[in-house]
Amino acid sequence: MYRPKIIAFLCTWCSYTGADTAGIARLKSPAHFRAVRVPCSGRVSPELIMRTFDQGADGVLVLGCHIGECHYDSGNHRTAKRIPVLKSLLEFAGLEPQRLRLDWVSASEGERFSRIATEFCNEILDLGPVRWRVNEDRYRAGKVDKQPISDYDQPVFNQAVLDKQTDDMRKSARELLRSNQVDCVIGYEEDQRGRTRPTFIYNPDDCSRLVWNKNCTHNLAGYLSKKLNPGLTKSSERTSLSIAVVVKPCDSRTINVQLAEKVYQREQLHIIGMTCSGVQEQPRSTGHLPSAQTPPLQGRCLDCSDRIPLVYDTLVGDSPDYIPDSKGISPRALKITQLNAMAPAERMDVWLREFDRCIRCYACRQACPLCECPTCLYERDDSLWVSAANGWDGVGLNEKRTFHLGRAYHLAGRCIGCDECERACPVGIPISYLNQMLAREMETLYHHQAGDSVAPTPFVTILSGEERFL
Repeated sequence: MYRPKIIAFLCTWCSYTGADTAGIARLKSPAHFRAVRVPCSGRVSPELIMRTFDQGADGVLVLGCHIGECHYDSGNHRTAKRIPVLKSLLEFAGLEPQRLRLDWVSASEGERFSRIATEFCNEILDLGPVRWRVNEDRYRAGKVDKQPISDYDQPVFNQAVLDKQTDDMRKSARELLRSNQVDCVIGYEEDQRGRTRPTFIYNPDDCSRLVWNKNCTHNLAGYLSKKLNPGLTKSSERTSLSIAVVVKPCDSRTINVQLAEKVYQREQLHIIGMTCSGVQEQPRSTGHLPSAQTPPLQGRCLDCSDRIPLVYDTLVGDSPDYIPDSKGISPRALKITQLNAMAPAERMDVWLREFDRCIRCYACRQACPLCECPTCLYERDDSLWVSAANGWDGVGLNEKRTFHLGRAYHLAGRCIGCDECERACPVGIPISYLNQMLAREMETLYHHQAGDSVAPTPFVTILSGEERFL
């Protein structure tokens, strides 16, 4: 007979006492129900929940104080915001949504505790054993499913407009350096092989190296924290450098997020905003773009409606006349829709085949302009993920999946969709699907778009009146 493993995280002040009240009243509770006492539901981190499923749990129940009754003021507010987003992420990766539940039980509600526990256990019994922890040998050599790029809009670039923007940008950068308004200009240059790459200009005479073209794909805002706050130290110990940076409209969202997180001060920055018609896809060594074919616009450009940066000090260029036409829906949006339409088991198979190709090079994390932790959670020797910190030994498919899902969750409400992580991936894992799915969830649940303004992620704020339904 199937006996599910169900883990319940119970707040010590309310729901754990409520369970005790149920026991005193001799109310029935499931025998296969394992309670874990925690100080507050806010301490039940998403990483802990994913670890619980990784270790074989068939269901996870999180019970806390009712909203407004938390002994730590707003701990359950954060739980109420985090769990629904995590639930959507796990569902997108193939876990049945019924396996994770959040609810509220007070110390006097023993009957309510018994009812919720029984209902949840019955749901898990109906679902059967979880398929979350897998034998990775089953998923070797999965085929990558890519949308045909020929079905979507090809780029149109006006070279005369790009050349004029290049000249205006050089003039602005040269004047900023000559007047000592900034110590450095971060922009783009072409190398000896004609490839566009980031460059750092300290001398006004070197501004002639700066370029603006269809290949300016890098998000240069990712360098700001390294230059302006190299040690991620306290604000009083930060460097006194002033920097000018060239940004596209999507890159300017990164600056708003970094300012909201107080990575540096706005006074240290001069933003040279470039109007943008999009950038073209960069062919990979993996060859998913045929060399004889004209590279299309990048997926983020087909999803983007911004042509002028949201924040700038100097604007270069007029609003472009050309707006990319994605034929109604972009390849990325189409794929996310197709994945959502799959059954959970089928969706899980798709993602496991993708994650199995991961070589744990961490290029996605290093390229991300918002991955700022001095030591990554998944490499800390004192964390739950010690196997992931020990090189290849013990790093299997389950650990790879947890790394990518955990990283996507850490960027929820923060990711601005620059897709630097996916572009840097040497094996072409579609990481942007996870990020964009979560971006949709944050907009639907909390009306929040990362980088629209200097505002923190909803995860660090309390529930507003219209969010109480969570």
